Amino acid sequence: MSHRVIIGIIILCSVLSAQLFSQAPTKFSSKLEYLYQKNNEEMVYKAWVFFSDKGQDTQSKLSKITANLADRALQRRLRNRSSNNLVDRYDIPVALDYISSLKPYVNEIRHKSRWLNAVSVEASGRALKEIEAFPFVRKIDIVHSTTAPRPESQPLSVSSSFHRGGLSLNYGSSLAQNSQINVPPLHDLGYDGSGVLICMLDAGFNNLEHESLDHLNIIYTWDFVNDDSAVSDEPGQMGSGNHGTYTLSAMAGYESGKLIGPAYGADFILLKTENTDYERHIEEDHWVAGAELADSMGADIISSSLGYLDLFDLYGETNYTWQDMNGNTTIATIGADIAAGRGILVVNSAGNEGIATPPQNTLIGPADGDSVLAIGAVSSSGVRASFSSMGPTADGRIKPDVMARGVSTICASPISIDGYFGVSGTSLSCPLVAGAAALVLQANPNLTNMEIITALKSSADNSTTPDNYYGWGIINAQAAANYFSPIGVAHKKDVEIDDYILYPVYPNPFNPETNIRYQLPSSQQVRLEVFNNIGQKVATLVDETVSVGQHKLTWDASGFSSGVYLLVLRYSQGQKVQKLMLVK
Repeated sequence: MSHRVIIGIIILCSVLSAQLFSQAPTKFSSKLEYLYQKNNEEMVYKAWVFFSDKGQDTQSKLSKITANLADRALQRRLRNRSSNNLVDRYDIPVALDYISSLKPYVNEIRHKSRWLNAVSVEASGRALKEIEAFPFVRKIDIVHSTTAPRPESQPLSVSSSFHRGGLSLNYGSSLAQNSQINVPPLHDLGYDGSGVLICMLDAGFNNLEHESLDHLNIIYTWDFVNDDSAVSDEPGQMGSGNHGTYTLSAMAGYESGKLIGPAYGADFILLKTENTDYERHIEEDHWVAGAELADSMGADIISSSLGYLDLFDLYGETNYTWQDMNGNTTIATIGADIAAGRGILVVNSAGNEGIATPPQNTLIGPADGDSVLAIGAVSSSGVRASFSSMGPTADGRIKPDVMARGVSTICASPISIDGYFGVSGTSLSCPLVAGAAALVLQANPNLTNMEIITALKSSADNSTTPDNYYGWGIINAQAAANYFSPIGVAHKKDVEIDDYILYPVYPNPFNPETNIRYQLPSSQQVRLEVFNNIGQKVATLVDETVSVGQHKLTWDASGFSSGVYLLVLRYSQGQKVQKLMLVK
């Protein structure tokens, strides 16, 4: 080979190499890159900017997060996770210096998601290309919109003549939807969802003064669409609150002789996350922000009758497809699975998109999540509703998971104080299952979210032959509550049956000693342990068989550093936890 040929090859390789390295791989998702190339660079997008890490000193951040966990969140995580794994990287907030670096380039920072390690922004394509160059930016993707399962409603004249002898409650016209999922036997035992905190993500909640809703214990409300605490319709604001009224009343309404929901005694967080003004679409970032708030407040269950599939906006953005329903693609699905990892039971409508021919599906995210309980709809006779979405997921899993009534389900009217509607859609079967799950948790307070899913699926009426039409079938709330162990009468306000007591330590804060007192209803093996604020066991105070009655001991923490510690009493029926503060 001549020197001239060799030199030519070297020059050609150099040119190709230069071209290769001058075109660094884009951090835009394929959908965002398509839109960027199609439109002018000044087009404004709603986009997620994902970061590569959580910044500096993450171990110190984890310690602070552990110390500041809300009591309900702490108890839920201890029930679902080991005490040395209470927090992880998902709990660390987005690095503030990363956010500050983005601010000059964006029109608005909409939400900050610690779970996704991302922020949602409004910015031009040109600005997003500049943001892409930051070394701490991992990926940029468009924010998708939602198509909510659309309910069909009609006013009803309800009657109290449906009371069935032998039941402690008069369900009126709602007897059929409760009996179909075998809720009345649990109500007869005294279970009503008391002590369970349920977060509802929906389109808003009108008419909370309705006769069947005015008893509810609503501990927090927030409207993510309009950024205020009112979750009902307000003049000049966006979004209708009728949908949330339907779902909340199906789950927790209580008016004797007219409407009784499964979990009428539960506590509630109501979050308006859907803007119905834009062809029933909503940005997924509201859903994730709502789920993160639910986690921080210690919610046990998220009930969501929303879903994400189509994009119908002005820019011709591409839709999610059935192939995207694989448990790993939609932002809401990712968020829902992270919520499940925190110990929250996520219950979501399967969708109202109807029949599919496998391997295609008609699911909506996050119903496709592998840790999400997806709910399909049946009629009063148990026949699958023609609109009820079906699987399989794109990766071959059976969906929906279980079924409940979603045809002419009895709900409160969103417009009159004593009216009732019959409403159809998987939007209504979802809260019935979520309410039944609250009863299962109340009856079995030590169950994890995954164990509740197992109990509901394994005791449903199609559990031996699950398929993509019915999933595991119509749930049986009583059988699910008894699935792991037989249950008895629930705790009543005037009856104390929990004789396992870990009394408040004193003093607290302390230095260096504090007094600990606990009570047992029977002689049994007990462990009393102390963990530091990153979940490491630092002391075992008791590990032996202890007799019935009250016991007292003193912990001398002279050899320990100042900080927050967790005192954990473990016994045969579960555990109790307290925070201790050592101040030197």
